[in-house]
Amino acid sequence: MGLVKSLHQFKFLRQVAKKLARNLTIKQAFYQGIICLNAVEHSWAWTGKNRYETFDQELQNKIYNASFTHDLLVDIGANIGAITVGTLLHNPSIKAIAVDPNKMANRLLKKTLKLNKLESRCQIINSVIGKENGLINFDETGSVTGHVSATGNAIKQIKLADLLNQNHQQKTLVKIDVEGYETILAEDFKAVENLKDYTFFIEVHEMNFNKVGNPAQVFNTLKKLNAVITNLKGDTITQISPQLITQIIVTFAAC
Repeated sequence: MGLVKSLHQFKFLRQVAKKLARNLTIKQAFYQGIICLNAVEHSWAWTGKNRYETFDQELQNKIYNASFTHDLLVDIGANIGAITVGTLLHNPSIKAIAVDPNKMANRLLKKTLKLNKLESRCQIINSVIGKENGLINFDETGSVTGHVSATGNAIKQIKLADLLNQNHQQKTLVKIDVEGYETILAEDFKAVENLKDYTFFIEVHEMNFNKVGNPAQVFNTLKKLNAVITNLKGDTITQISPQLITQIIVTFAAC
């Protein structure tokens, strides 16, 4: 690995590697386990000082700690499953559902689960989550990324409320990172049963991100349902910036 990192410093070799190593899997120590990365898409996580274990550390720790009071994690926009796998490794009693429309990301997560012997505790769903059931076009812009697009390939879409209501357990933790489409998902919260049993961690993207992001709309939609909205430090927030990516925690009081 040291030699690979040294060679990565040269621009010409990086350009060659992008063509030759697009399907190469890199294994990296991840807490007390292992996580599988795509050599090209995740070069930031293995060629320098950055690592997946320290990426978005505050969010990771918040979710891991919250998992001990929940029975199920639903990871919407799971990508290669860093939050899913980290939660399963930290909390041996919780189960997880990881949802992502990107096939390569799902294959990497499947490899990671197998290496860590976590397959029995996690269900992988290859789908877009939206506010209705059916088919929707999804454009895989990278090996493990992508977004809903009119020019993409048709893929299954599952209604958010149906996913949560069908898999509801006593306490459910939901992480949502869907590149601006949280604006659409927020509209379906009203159809989720027993909202008081959920804790949502939502990454809210800036205004017009992917032509759909709308932080103010997300905030107002949730407040109409009497949501309690805080930042990761636990401070109540009264608005979400339209210029920044904002991570929020959303809970609902018992009726």
